[in-house]
Amino acid sequence: MPAKCVPSIDDEWLEIAKDFENQWNFPHCIGALDGKHVQIQCPANSGSSFYNYKGTFSIVLMAIVDPSYKFIYAHV
Repeated sequence: MPAKCVPSIDDEWLEIAKDFENQWNFPHCIGALDGKHVQIQCPANSGSSFYNYKGTFSIVLMAIVDPSYKFIYAHV
């Protein structure tokens, strides 16, 4: 069974917003977003595609969580 991820109906988004307000006193919020550079070895023939400002090669991980720290979206 696939894991549930991004809410698909308005009521689910409204429930997340209500939970953020109730748990964290942060109204009108539908997710907490953060990102991270995940260091990798340079892929063959990639040139500077994966080279970042820190001077290493990386891919970017971005994720959004609900008020209970459950992932609702992740992108690598």
